[in-house]
Amino acid sequence: MQYKFLSVDFQNEFADIKGKWYNGGKSIEFVKTQLVPFFKENNIKINEIISDYRAPRLADSGVGCIPGEFGFESILPTDIKEKDVWIKCMNSPIWIRDNIGIKDKQPGHPYQDTSLFDKWLLDKFGQPSETLTIILFGLTLDCCVLATAQELKWRGYNVKILIEATDVMPNKNQIEIKNQITNGEVLNHWLNFINFDEIKKEYC
Repeated sequence: MQYKFLSVDFQNEFADIKGKWYNGGKSIEFVKTQLVPFFKENNIKINEIISDYRAPRLADSGVGCIPGEFGFESILPTDIKEKDVWIKCMNSPIWIRDNIGIKDKQPGHPYQDTSLFDKWLLDKFGQPSETLTIILFGLTLDCCVLATAQELKWRGYNVKILIEATDVMPNKNQIEIKNQITNGEVLNHWLNFINFDEIKKEYC
């Protein structure tokens, strides 16, 4: 089995305590202290999706992940990442906009471009295959990670989510809600999980 890795929204806005929408989950420390060193030790390059959440976003409230500002920056080091990061402007990665990710330029209204996202996926992951599994991780499990998993599955990719490297939306019952999702049946059509020990076995 071939694994390829895809990170979603590990940006300062969500993953740093100074971020506007700091998640505060355990996955952030896990990614920094265990997953990133694992990628470096095994010379693994990952792909990344990040967000540009400037206004206008008619279906959503709040402005953040502004290009050129602290919140927009990824917490993942550049030496583990492939080039050509995909930038989205809504929860689903098929939503883009004019001037996306470009600071000091007025962003356009969000619109869907499935063909452009398809092209990016094919360039980064190739055609869907029984021998390929995309390992997805990021923030958050019940929002952007879920939306990305759906888009990948609709295109025929095998997708598994690295359970230690994701968290649900911030909530006083955050751990309980994550356990309900990972162990329950409500979202099991979209979400299949893998743990870090299973991944490490493939690289021993």
